[in-house]
Amino acid sequence: MIAAERKDAVLRELRLRGSLAVTEFSQRIGVAAVTLRRDLRELEAEGRLARVHGGAKALHQSTAPPEGTHPAVSRLAGSFGIGPRPTPDAAPVATIGMIAPTASYYYAEIIEGAKNAAQIAGVRLVLAISEYDEDEERRIFERMVALGLDGILVTPSRSQVEERPLRALLDRSPVPVTVVERIWDLPTRGQVVDSVRSDHRHGARIAADHLLELGHERLAVWTYENPHVAEVRAGFEEAVERAGARVVVPEFTFGHPDWSTTDNGSNVRRYLDELLAAGATAVLVHPDQLALQLAQATLARGLEIPGDLSIVAYDDEVAGLGELPLTAVAPPKRAIGFAAIDTCLRAVAHRSPSMSPFPAQRVRLLPELVVRESTAAHPL
Repeated sequence: MIAAERKDAVLRELRLRGSLAVTEFSQRIGVAAVTLRRDLRELEAEGRLARVHGGAKALHQSTAPPEGTHPAVSRLAGSFGIGPRPTPDAAPVATIGMIAPTASYYYAEIIEGAKNAAQIAGVRLVLAISEYDEDEERRIFERMVALGLDGILVTPSRSQVEERPLRALLDRSPVPVTVVERIWDLPTRGQVVDSVRSDHRHGARIAADHLLELGHERLAVWTYENPHVAEVRAGFEEAVERAGARVVVPEFTFGHPDWSTTDNGSNVRRYLDELLAAGATAVLVHPDQLALQLAQATLARGLEIPGDLSIVAYDDEVAGLGELPLTAVAPPKRAIGFAAIDTCLRAVAHRSPSMSPFPAQRVRLLPELVVRESTAAHPL
């Protein structure tokens, strides 16, 4: 490693953690301690750091955040006028990897939120797409670790990861990991693993509460196969049963004998038939692409929305764009990406030998209900 590279590594470490110890850092970057001390003397003479006993610290400590919060993390607050803003030309304080199952639909906004947070914090974000392929997911994760990234955000392809090979990788990861938009309540076997996700159970409950407040007593829920199905259905059923109302239509989803894998229109019409036969007056449909199709089929049948059927969509990706804008549950997708960077950076900053590890975090953000034209009071 040449002198310029060593000095860049020193300054990057100080931007990220605020201080360094010569003994530990020289071993980490593979140089002699005496060489590193010479670099520190030269950098101090240039006015770029302050030497202390056994190491060095970043300058301008008076602008640092309170003890326990790293300056890299405080850059997020700086965007709101709290503390100094990062300079646009500053080198990245950390490089964070992000493994997403797709870059479209739901995850496009999560990625955008992570990108915004990374820009504010002065972090380089490295994105990779797994396409819901577990083997590719693991390969990407191992490559990011090998490249020496400071932390990794990952959305597992499957919701249940207890016995999946990915869990072993996360448990023994040498860098902090934040699981994004998946339940991660597993005991720690090694590395602290954080999680940031939407509370989809809460989202389904507020949808049910909205319909119940409108006087609907015979309700339905239709959830298509995806990682959030169990939470959405459970939250909806809990709220309905607590109110003494009824979920009247059994789940009709992938795997049902009448389900068509090639003609989703026939699936929508079949479910509409079941809704009408059961006397349902309101339904929560997840995701909202399916809700739009159900609304189209309902109107094509000559029925009125919300007069004959109130519809609430879940995800709010396209719900507001239909012929009749649909009331929808909107998970805080951009905020999820933003909070994931914040959470991961905090763990990265606390990896310094001079700081104790930050406790594992389980961050849940609450979806909101966006009321539009597809829901109304049930006619008595």
